[in-house]
Amino acid sequence: MLTTLKSRAISALAFTKTTPTLVSLQSKLSIPQTIANHRHHIPCQHCSRSFSTTKTQLFSSSDADSSSNSVYPPPPSTFSYSTNEWHQRCKLAVSYRISCMESWDEVIFNHITTKVQDSEKEKDGPHFLINNFGMGFDEVTASSLVKVTLSGKQVFPPSSAAKVPKGRVFGAGYVLHSAIHATRHDVDSIWHCHSLDATALSQTTFGVLPLSQEAAFALGKGISYHPFEGTANDASEQPRIISNLGPTNKILMLEDHGPLVACTSIEEAYATMYFLTRACTYQMKALSAVGGDLDKIHMPKEQIVDQMLNRIDKLGDVPGQDQEDVQQSVDDEDEEKYDIEKLMFDYAKRSAERKYGAHDIYR
Repeated sequence: MLTTLKSRAISALAFTKTTPTLVSLQSKLSIPQTIANHRHHIPCQHCSRSFSTTKTQLFSSSDADSSSNSVYPPPPSTFSYSTNEWHQRCKLAVSYRISCMESWDEVIFNHITTKVQDSEKEKDGPHFLINNFGMGFDEVTASSLVKVTLSGKQVFPPSSAAKVPKGRVFGAGYVLHSAIHATRHDVDSIWHCHSLDATALSQTTFGVLPLSQEAAFALGKGISYHPFEGTANDASEQPRIISNLGPTNKILMLEDHGPLVACTSIEEAYATMYFLTRACTYQMKALSAVGGDLDKIHMPKEQIVDQMLNRIDKLGDVPGQDQEDVQQSVDDEDEEKYDIEKLMFDYAKRSAERKYGAHDIYR
């Protein structure tokens, strides 16, 4: 049976902090109970966490090599990358360019990582790809990405006509990303940035509120919050990061730091970060417009929030086809279903290729 995004939102944040001000905020703004329950440690009656995925789920994950149907140039003859790894490198490289276009970058900081397909079979696996520290997001190329183990050691190709230069791995990126890659085996890609509005919102006590359609998309992914412990370069913080993210949530708001999304594909990570940052921008602008007076903010009633989440579930349906028909034909290989996240990413990819040139990215 199709699991709705509503169930994800209802069960989102059983692993997050207690916010003393939330009770008063909920009373003052009539915050829906299912949303208010998301910011406590103790699971509430709604927190079932009984998730499943089916072929008809709107945000179905792509497989690790979903880029295989994209047109990428062959890898440089001087490096012995497998076809799958090269496609992953190309997709990750263009993701950095997309992030720069979206202003989700900060000079040479922040990271997007992806797990190398089948690398868990390696003796020192799994491996993941990360940007070479010191390069701007608009400079990242497929071959400049550094392949590392979970311990941060660079992995070199077994045989290459040219020597792969030693890369640089930023400690804070290693601490955050490796912790999640090591423990959340459902996660393929992690996208972390310091976007202005999302980072500003991470400094507030009420977090992401259900004020927009974009916020509903974010809530549907499950949002957790991690208290600020300073620069995230201490490995002792990793257990708390994992505990606060939880076993299924895909968004981690690092308080006083910025947003992080951990998803099953780069496509999903991009779409999730897009909707999250857009929701944060709307919320921060709304608060600014009313001088921070929360009484002047329209807070949707719980029934409306439920409707928003239910409608999200149907956005990928074929027009004119009701949900019962979709469920009855779940095993039909010809069933048309729009993969919105892939469509979003493919458009962003084309935009980045037009701006920077495919020849510059995929080299």
